[in-house]
Amino acid sequence: MAVLLVIVDHVEGFRFDFGLSSFWGNPAVPMLGQLGVTLFFVLSGFLITYLLLEEKEKLGEIKFGAFYLRRVLRIWPLYYVVVILGLFVFPHLDFFFFPHQTPLVSQSLGMKTALYAFILPNVAKELYPAVPYLSQAWSIGVEEQFYIIWPVLVHFSRSYLRNFVLLAGGVFVVAQLSWALTTPQRHILPINEVTDFIKNFLFFFRIQCMAIGGIFALVLLRNWTGILSVLTSRLVQAAAWTLTLALIVRGQTIPYATHEMYSVLFGVLVLNLAQTDTSVVSLRHKWLDYLGRISYGLYMLHGIAVVVGIRVASLLVADASPAHHLLTFLVAVVVSILLAALSYHYLETPFLTIKKRFARIQSGS
Repeated sequence: MAVLLVIVDHVEGFRFDFGLSSFWGNPAVPMLGQLGVTLFFVLSGFLITYLLLEEKEKLGEIKFGAFYLRRVLRIWPLYYVVVILGLFVFPHLDFFFFPHQTPLVSQSLGMKTALYAFILPNVAKELYPAVPYLSQAWSIGVEEQFYIIWPVLVHFSRSYLRNFVLLAGGVFVVAQLSWALTTPQRHILPINEVTDFIKNFLFFFRIQCMAIGGIFALVLLRNWTGILSVLTSRLVQAAAWTLTLALIVRGQTIPYATHEMYSVLFGVLVLNLAQTDTSVVSLRHKWLDYLGRISYGLYMLHGIAVVVGIRVASLLVADASPAHHLLTFLVAVVVSILLAALSYHYLETPFLTIKKRFARIQSGS
């Protein structure tokens, strides 16, 4: 579901970049991709926190080496394949030419390569123009930086809730200050490349959204019945689903705290979906389970599929027709699934098999 939000956003954004009719001008559309990534972050914070807490409390300690190795085996193989394609292969293939962006890939290529190689795509995003087919990779950098910080925080914490709130609140306050202090109206801090980088980096460094997911995991794992009885009630669930969907459809922003407030709503939904016996909505279906299993590939490879969709639609129907729009989206979704399935079975699975050897807590059925 999170990937689908991102795909809708990128179909419209790519169509705009290719000079085709697009709903990109509707502010709700770009919001979809941002909220899809925020949902990823909440899910990640929820799952990783739950597993780390279980490992510490059941086994007495967190094995940092095993944790980091599991993350490497899960993330790096596909990540580096996409990076190599985006930097060194697609710029030389006419079929994958991306207007306005492909000609800029070769500029500062050495530095870009170094940043992507060291899993710093969110830094590259702020320093250089977007690299086609790698624009989604910025969130992988945020995830990896979260993975470095979080097990250390959990391992050495005695008061999990206090530390999660302090970290989330601290990042939020610093991010807000970086915006407030660099507004042209105030001139409190100079507006230059350094302050712009800090401001934009912190805006996308949404570790506070992951911390919110972690707080909901803590509520579930510790079985705080008073809070759980409220959050799992049918009234609260119905209100959370209704409000979340209504806000997303409207593309509603929330002053100063858009992603934080959506993270709270997403946290309520994730908590209830994890508690299958109390959830008013069930996503248990073999196809949804499968799409969830290949969702990393869907996220990393869908940009390729969107361009394939644009090329195929342009061959079959007139560019200005609604059919072109619809066909682009359908082909993008189908090709995304096919590419992700191939990636999962032939690239990721061998590494996932190795990853299971280092699993201390079972994380799947």
